[in-house]
This record gives sequence, structure tokens and C-alpha cells, in this order.
Amino acid sequence: MKVLWAGAVMAVLGLATPAGAEGPAPLGRSQTPLAQSFLVPYRLTKAKHVLVRAKINGKGPYNFIVDTGAPALFVAVPVARKLGTKADNKGWGTFDRFEIEGGVVLAPVKGRIETPPQIEGMNALGLAGVELHGLIGYDVLARFRLELDLTRDKMVWTPLDYQPKASLALGGGRGSGGLDLLGSLMKSVGSLLGTRAGPPLRLRGFLGVELKDDEENPVVQAVLAQGPAGRAGVKVGDRITHIQKRAVLDAADVQRYVSRKKPGDEVTLTVQRGPKTQDITVKLGEGL
Repeated sequence: MKVLWAGAVMAVLGLATPAGAEGPAPLGRSQTPLAQSFLVPYRLTKAKHVLVRAKINGKGPYNFIVDTGAPALFVAVPVARKLGTKADNKGWGTFDRFEIEGGVVLAPVKGRIETPPQIEGMNALGLAGVELHGLIGYDVLARFRLELDLTRDKMVWTPLDYQPKASLALGGGRGSGGLDLLGSLMKSVGSLLGTRAGPPLRLRGFLGVELKDDEENPVVQAVLAQGPAGRAGVKVGDRITHIQKRAVLDAADVQRYVSRKKPGDEVTLTVQRGPKTQDITVKLGEGL
């Protein structure tokens, strides 16, 4: 039943390719294998939009709606202003690094520096429950195969050997169409009602390690030198057997526990290093 529901949702969102539709061809033996898939945490807004978080040029996190109907990446004007990214005469800007929570990184990536009227209106009325900062559209989504199961809290993003064609030409300024009018109207109503977007997002704890699942426990594959774990003494090759004295089976166990903590919280990792076992206390940093 879960598979049927997941398939139905994919079809509704337009994430599944219809039979006979053009798209990236399946990889043959002579082609490069697909890269490792990413588990991208998501949540549903109050209005049931799929929302993910991302950092831009190392700053954020910002809230983006996954919108298969949007032609490109849209970054709200106030966000671009904070980042110091200016639009060209056609309204496009280039961002050095766009990092979606879960490990998806695009560097660099072009996007529209524009606040869509839908985003303005939803923020004014607080319809999403959080402040929205933009849309992730076709130019980004077409590079991945997306799998969404609404019974889980993570989407699967698998990189494809495919680069989408240039987006449809978009004007350099805001039009005077119905959506603009609707967005302004919603914004005015929101100010009259005194509504606003939800409270600021709480940053999650951050270890600064890359883990690889092994037969028994996750193994540290890489350590950010100046990251929290690196400063605490965690080394490449350490096998994490427990976190806060709780046994862990895989990397997801560690990520799940750390994501529930706040920056500045301390967690104790029990690591096996060669024949020895030791406890290492890590003060978490700021993560997505």
C-alpha cells in the first residue's frame, strides 16, 4: 500500500516521467554510473507544500518550496541582498554555492533574483507556518531523480547524467498580471490581520564528519579539520559504536540523534580506534 501511495504522490507532483516522454536516457555500460543518492530532509508546510532547507554561499538556512511547476531556482530579493548577489539586466544572479540539506551541492548555480508573488502572499498571511525564501524549480530538479514517500521524513535525490536546457526566457522585471495583484492583496490583508510567518527556524546540531556504513557500525570517512568533531579529537577510521551510551547501527542513527540537538549542546561519542575504545565529548556546531 505504501508503494502505491508513493507512486500516486510522485505522479501528482510531476516527479515521475510519463511513458513516452522525453527525458534523460538510462545509463548504458559505457556511461559513468550514477553518483550516490542523497537523503534530503523535508517537511510539509501548513498548506501542504514540500519544503526543504538550503544554505547559499555558506549562509542560512533558508526555506525553499520544491516546485515542479517553476522553471528555475527563485531566490527572494531580500535574501540576495543579504548575500550581496546582484541581478543582471535580465534578473538572473549567480550563486557560488547552493547547498540543500542532506548533502546536495550545486556550485555554482544560476537563479532568478525575484520574490514570486505567491511567496510574498504566503509570508504575509503566514500560510506556510515558516518564512519562505524562494522556489526550487526545473533547472535544479531536472538534474536529479526524486523519490518521495510521504510516510518518511526524507526524499531521495539521485544525480542524473543530464543537464536541462536553458530555461524559458523570463522577463527582467515583475509583471502586472493576476498573480502579482493576488500577492499584493494577500500582503495587505496580512498586515491588516497582523499575521506573520512562523518563528525563526532552529538551527540543528552539526558534527562535521562524513560517515560510511560498515558491517557493524558507521565509520568516520572524513573529518572537517576545524569542525566540532575534529576539534574534539575524532579521527578518520574511528568506528562510532555508541552516542550518549546508546548503541548505533548506521550513519542514519547518528544523524537522526544529532539533528535533534541544538548548536552548543554536548554529545558523547563512543568510538573504537583500533583495539581501543574511548569516549569523546563533542560540542555541536551550527548545522542546517
